[in-house]
Amino acid sequence: MLWYSKMNAKRVLIATVIGALCGVFCAYGTASMEGPAAAFITTGVLAATFYNRVLIGLFVGLGDNIKLHPVARGALIGAVISLMSSIILLVDGQPEGGAVFLVFGVVYGVIADVVATKLAK
Repeated sequence: MLWYSKMNAKRVLIATVIGALCGVFCAYGTASMEGPAAAFITTGVLAATFYNRVLIGLFVGLGDNIKLHPVARGALIGAVISLMSSIILLVDGQPEGGAVFLVFGVVYGVIADVVATKLAK
């Protein structure tokens, strides 16, 4: 049996919507930044931030068959998806921004997975 043959569409929808809501919240927080880092905030950065969080939700929704506790599974998916953007911030000389982005990716992954697991039953 293929891993996607028993996909729970309700779970995917719930987790993706949660990811989109987290994306709006995260993009708003990014747009509200002050200081020298604020000069690098563009519409593209905000769109990439939003898209990253939606991807976390989508992959959390699709990852129902990964046999881990929802907190661990959400944290793992959130970290893996957020890692690319965190590396970009690190290379651009903003290590604290990269760490914050990664930590919030983990948090949003946990939120999406726990809520989707509870509501999709």
